[in-house]
Amino acid sequence: MILSRFTMKWGKRHWALMGALMLLCCLVMPQWASAHAYIVQASPGEDELVATAPARLTLEFNESLQTAFFDIKITGPDGTQADDGNVQVDADRPHILETGLRTGLGNGTYAVNWKAVSADGHPIQGAYVFHIGEPSGSPAGLADLTSGSGQVGGPLKWILSLTDWIQYLGLSVILGTLAFLLFRIAPASMAREPLEVPRSYRLLWISYGAASVAALISLPLNTLYESGVSIGEFSWALMGSALKLTSFGQIWMVQMLVVMLLAVTILSGYDRDRSLRIRIWSSYGSLVLVLGWLFTHAMTGHPAAAEQRALAIAMDFVHLIGAAFWIGALTAMAVCLPPLADKLPSTVRGEVYWTAIRRFTAWGIGAVAALVATGIYSSLIILPAPVITSLFTTAYGLVLIAKVILLVVMLVLASRHARIARTGSGNRLAGSLKTELIAGAVVLALAAVLTHLSPGQPAVAGPYNETQTTDDGTTITLQVSPNVTGENQFKVDVKKPDGTTVNDLEQITLSLTHLDMDMGIYEITIPKNDTGVYEAEEYISMPGRWNIKVHLLTRSLDSLDTEFEIDTANP
Repeated sequence: MILSRFTMKWGKRHWALMGALMLLCCLVMPQWASAHAYIVQASPGEDELVATAPARLTLEFNESLQTAFFDIKITGPDGTQADDGNVQVDADRPHILETGLRTGLGNGTYAVNWKAVSADGHPIQGAYVFHIGEPSGSPAGLADLTSGSGQVGGPLKWILSLTDWIQYLGLSVILGTLAFLLFRIAPASMAREPLEVPRSYRLLWISYGAASVAALISLPLNTLYESGVSIGEFSWALMGSALKLTSFGQIWMVQMLVVMLLAVTILSGYDRDRSLRIRIWSSYGSLVLVLGWLFTHAMTGHPAAAEQRALAIAMDFVHLIGAAFWIGALTAMAVCLPPLADKLPSTVRGEVYWTAIRRFTAWGIGAVAALVATGIYSSLIILPAPVITSLFTTAYGLVLIAKVILLVVMLVLASRHARIARTGSGNRLAGSLKTELIAGAVVLALAAVLTHLSPGQPAVAGPYNETQTTDDGTTITLQVSPNVTGENQFKVDVKKPDGTTVNDLEQITLSLTHLDMDMGIYEITIPKNDTGVYEAEEYISMPGRWNIKVHLLTRSLDSLDTEFEIDTANP
């Protein structure tokens, strides 16, 4: 009763304040960790020149890798294979991916193409070059190797997001409906016993069927996603490897066990041949199983790669519970209340709705508090620093902002419904309740999308074009197009303070350094010409933030230097 009275005192300003605090904290709090796999050191490194051929090539990542669907291919100057095919994740150091090189390798430039699956289940790949003795130009097939480096998946990411969304929706409705029945959110006058509320049985089974089918097909889809093979190359052996060697495969088996047990408990909960006590306890068993199913989702997302893994998973689990209860209970009210209320006299019909909403609000305050606290924590451990920059420059950050905005909309609508419930005006559910429910469904969809987005993946911003001015007034313009992994056109335009083009440059050197990975320095040399147009076709091996140092050498041996920072995305 105390909690109920407390929630009724919450007005629109309180709900709006909580929403604003939720958005503000996500924007200004400092960064604690990162949950995206990337190379911290490569040996040999990108564009590194070694005197003799190394015996092994080693890639060190910032987090552990999964022991399936990894590979390293090294291509020599003539396009022949230079690795010995013995690729492995180090058993004692699972963040190390390495392979041996063949003996007798000659001088020249070698291309490295690697792929792996990170701890949070995201397939990643990349490519770069190193040199033995003297560089020999781009190896054969380098354009194909570097195209699409970084996180992979293509359309499969969106299909998996759809299956996750269906699971989130189904589990939310099951959880919310069971809470609606068992926690007596529904008024006692609605039915002789909690489990006799009309439409609840059908609602549970529809939600169960949708979530179960989505979970079942997620294994072959995720196998395709993580292995990177085409549908024609898919096999049962690949799916077996996913089951045995990936975290998703092992968790999927747990999900299938939950699917079978949940069918039994739902049937038992509505078996009229059993006593009411057994039926209620069976329904509580269903509630526990749904919570277990939600917990498996917390174990397969970004929190699985966090430094404080147990805490991150626990926070994500609580976040999922809060969202599932809120959206699921709203669905149960929207579906189950109208047919019962319509049978009552118009003078008391409204009280059925508002009593349920008042009881829901008492629980909803806890759900909102859990969403705010855990949402802030999860954002801080996932988004790369600085947080504000990541929010507006990465695809993950932009989707997260959209999710927060929709949650604020839901809070505003919830405050309106609480106020109407307090006054008891009207005889039907407010039309805005449907709007709140639709917003909640979209929130779950965005949550599913976030699961398959890389936190550090830049949003596609298109070609890069920026100008820097040196101390003497000279302007240096750098253009990078299309500014995606793979082949790009680098163009440098230099103008004197009076606006005329500088065409007496001896050489331009671009030095590329990845700001998130230790990939070494990749240099691009643009030779002199008489046209004043300085451009080159070169490759960007990985997505993310790159620092480009531009060094200009004039024919009088004077030099000019400036720097640019670009965000490169996957195509």
